[in-house]
Amino acid sequence: MAPKREISEIRREELTLAALKCIANKGYDKVTLDDVTTEAGLSKGISTYYFKNREELLNSVIRRMWHDTVDVTKGIWNLPEDITNEKKVYSQVKKYYSDPKIDLVDVIKDGIKFLMSWFDDHPHVLRVILEFLCQIHRNDMITSFYDNTMPHIRNISAIIIQEGIKRDVFKRRDPKRAAYVLISAISGMAINQSLSSGEYDHKALEKDISDLVLGYLLK
Repeated sequence: MAPKREISEIRREELTLAALKCIANKGYDKVTLDDVTTEAGLSKGISTYYFKNREELLNSVIRRMWHDTVDVTKGIWNLPEDITNEKKVYSQVKKYYSDPKIDLVDVIKDGIKFLMSWFDDHPHVLRVILEFLCQIHRNDMITSFYDNTMPHIRNISAIIIQEGIKRDVFKRRDPKRAAYVLISAISGMAINQSLSSGEYDHKALEKDISDLVLGYLLK
């Protein structure tokens, strides 16, 4: 028999994942704790044993989204296991990508491929992100999540773009602005793809996005 703490962690994880799906399907404002319990296939009312209210459950969802964001960022840019220490991460990223043997074009192609595959495997996450965007500046927890996540991702991307500029591979432009432009373009594509229910072929989109990004970056 599993220890009580372990069962509690399992239940919280089940309810958090169920909440993600409910938010994706119904929208944050319409989701109830009973909806989440039903989605998780658990007894009615059990959610209140693990989460006092919707806000506490949302906090768990945001933590899960943060962990997912960390995993995706590490997968795209081949980052070290621990990326919570920003200064340490930026230093490691600079050191890793300053190696001239690292092909930055391949890095970008592989990163886009990884991102597209991850989105395909987690379709509800994109809809939750879209829902969160609608809640920014109306919900302090979501605002904090966005403010702590996006600048970190842009800074890492800007470091790699800066390295490409130093090597005279990428066009000379402000690296942070370039990172902002590219992340905005890719995010917009991902959200449109989620709303269109996979209207376009995955491989064709992957190539088109790679062409778009590299066309913007390469000299």
